[in-house]
Amino acid sequence: MSINPADLTPYREQLPQPVRRDLRKHGLVCHETVAIKYANDIRYSSQLPATSAWTYEGDVPGPLIIVDDNQTVHVEWRNTIAPAQTLPYHVVVFPNPAKGALPFQNSPGAAGGEIDDAASSLTASTVTHLHGGLTAADSDGWTENVAPFHHSQFTTYGRANLPDDTRQRATMLWYHDHAVGVTRLNVYAGLFGLWVIRDATEAAAITNGLLPDEDNELFLVIQDRNLATDTDGTLTGAILHKTETSTAEMYGPYTLVNGKLWPTCDVPARPIRFRVLNGSNARTYRLRVLNAAISGDGSVTYTPIDPAAPLPIYQVGTDGGLLDHPVALTEPAAPDGLTLTLAPAERADLVIDFSWHSGASFAMVNTVEPDPTSTDPPPKPGDAVPKQRLPFPHVLRFHVGPDIHAAASPLSDPGVTIDPQFRRYVHDAGTGAGHQELVLPKHTHRWIALTENPLGNLLFRELVEHTTDPDVAAATPASTPLIPIAALNGVVTWYRTVARRFHDPVRFFIPHGGWEIWNILNLTSDPHPVHVHLVQFQILARQPYDISGFQTPPTTNPPNPVTPTSLAAPPAANEQGFKDTVRVDPGTVTSIAAKFEGYCGKYMYHCHILEHEDHDMMRPFVVVAPDAFALMPTDMGGMTM
Repeated sequence: MSINPADLTPYREQLPQPVRRDLRKHGLVCHETVAIKYANDIRYSSQLPATSAWTYEGDVPGPLIIVDDNQTVHVEWRNTIAPAQTLPYHVVVFPNPAKGALPFQNSPGAAGGEIDDAASSLTASTVTHLHGGLTAADSDGWTENVAPFHHSQFTTYGRANLPDDTRQRATMLWYHDHAVGVTRLNVYAGLFGLWVIRDATEAAAITNGLLPDEDNELFLVIQDRNLATDTDGTLTGAILHKTETSTAEMYGPYTLVNGKLWPTCDVPARPIRFRVLNGSNARTYRLRVLNAAISGDGSVTYTPIDPAAPLPIYQVGTDGGLLDHPVALTEPAAPDGLTLTLAPAERADLVIDFSWHSGASFAMVNTVEPDPTSTDPPPKPGDAVPKQRLPFPHVLRFHVGPDIHAAASPLSDPGVTIDPQFRRYVHDAGTGAGHQELVLPKHTHRWIALTENPLGNLLFRELVEHTTDPDVAAATPASTPLIPIAALNGVVTWYRTVARRFHDPVRFFIPHGGWEIWNILNLTSDPHPVHVHLVQFQILARQPYDISGFQTPPTTNPPNPVTPTSLAAPPAANEQGFKDTVRVDPGTVTSIAAKFEGYCGKYMYHCHILEHEDHDMMRPFVVVAPDAFALMPTDMGGMTM
């Protein structure tokens, strides 16, 4: 079989669902073994030849593991990938393209790039992280604790040693490889899968008709990939990791859903629940649902959904579980369809009501933010935008079956409550905007700056207050680089960097049960999805800053301050739930709040653009028993109360 890239057509595949391992029938304590395997029969499309992958249990994605919130699950992750079964694709490094050229990521194959032989010869040493899990430190998948061939990693998840008030809420997590320095390559090779927790609150919402039952629930892992070609330009069936030099991100022109290229999903004319993960290395998806008309030659025409016959779409949950109220995913400028932004590792729990749309054909497509510097007409949803690394908008087609449902979804009721136990974190009482509130008790504030150094490496700079006196700042030696941050009242605080690389000393020591607010200032030109292990946090606010005067290294002493340009604003309604990954936009301070409880030990936070994570955009923190914390030196780790 051989096929030219131009002959690939969308929506030829049926959407598969991951192989299920339902552990709920195995009792309160169960033991599972998951084999990490080399597979040579992976087919990303019926239009492509079979290829190889690194997998959990031979499938891409790995098995969907389902548990109850009151279970304790012991998992042995057993590495069976032999040293001869090296990375199942080529790693290509592309020289920086000429200014104005179309992005080289748009095209398949390695043409113009150089194969990185060392990376392409990588052997599988693995360590699995349950992303979003309330997990003991020794089971969290510390990045350096890898298991080579014929070794196993032993982990415990779930209720073990946890009181009822810290048990994890029902949600969809995911597990993936987390090996030091090569996470981007191991995950891209196929080492990822879904982990679903059920609980009584979710069961009540299903019983009460608010959520579709498990028979009407589908799981979607959305990822971009590039494809390899032979010397004659035909597709080989293998994937390809192609980036620029340094820490450049992996963007692929093709979208896979559950390991299949641009598939089709047959759905009944009723509400369907979709559990969505952006499992990409770097790409942020902006998803819309449009009408999709397929012609005889396989081409697709996308048009907006008629507002007179809307397709109701609700977000009912985030990374960390159910929202208290459903959020209708519409925009004032685009009431005809869904726009859902998901950065890498973010998840969304959706209900799409296909009632009254029997026989219709819809598609979920990817879109781009309008480019303010472009003189071209703004793209319409469903357009290809090659200049912005979107040569193909296709993601997933929905074909609606016969009418079998005739009642409006109860989610359309503006007063409906899905999770009555949900509390919205607020700094000041009365600011919860209709949510039941939890006013943050005594807490610690921390500042983290995201910067790019002159060599291209991206870093987390953990900051401590240095001075508010400009004379002291001016007298500070240049060897102590400062970042001045202004408040709305004009007061400038100069902060110094106390850590910036993964192996710098730990600076964040947090008492078990302690509340924290992390203020994350993005001084780079790109958004970064920041993932914090152990906790589910809430986004308090985002505040835009003028960062135009910031330079690394600074050229003035003291350096120019970054200044807020407006008041902090709460996140969008569909981001006000529990999260473990947050999109931190350029020129913005994103403030998050969390209670660090459940376990003590050493954890980490990092950018979930995997190419950034592997190039040192990752830092450790330690949760400490409260009595031990009280005896630690007050200046240890730059602690501020």
